[in-house]
Amino acid sequence: MKRSIEWILAGIGAIMCIGGAASIWVSQTTSSPPGFSLWLMPALLLIYVALLGVVGFLGIALEPHQLSTYWGVLVWIACGGLLALSILGAMSVSVIVLLAIPALVFGGAAILANRRRERKMLPDLGVLAVSSIANFGLFFIFITIGR
Repeated sequence: MKRSIEWILAGIGAIMCIGGAASIWVSQTTSSPPGFSLWLMPALLLIYVALLGVVGFLGIALEPHQLSTYWGVLVWIACGGLLALSILGAMSVSVIVLLAIPALVFGGAAILANRRRERKMLPDLGVLAVSSIANFGLFFIFITIGR
């Protein structure tokens, strides 16, 4: 039962990330005048959000008992990346702050996976913290260079 809830949560998180990024991309490209393109930073951000959704889903999907336990770390990495982007969105009062919702969904799936596998939570929370700090720093550098 727990495994199916993990799959459902991971699927919801992936759909939110990929669907949200795709819908913003389509709305920006259809409403813009001809010859106008989505400049580098927003396009990079949307691609990155979609990739984080895929990575989070794969972290749950590729973590059955016969495979390595390190696949479960991918969910925590995706969670950290989404949290960092939501913090950046909160600082700029952007719609990107809504990325906290899929981060919480992926976090719930990761916690259920840890409980099912009877793994300790502290090392994975360290991965979450390192991923958040690294992603925040990476995009903060990109934002400052883009100005």
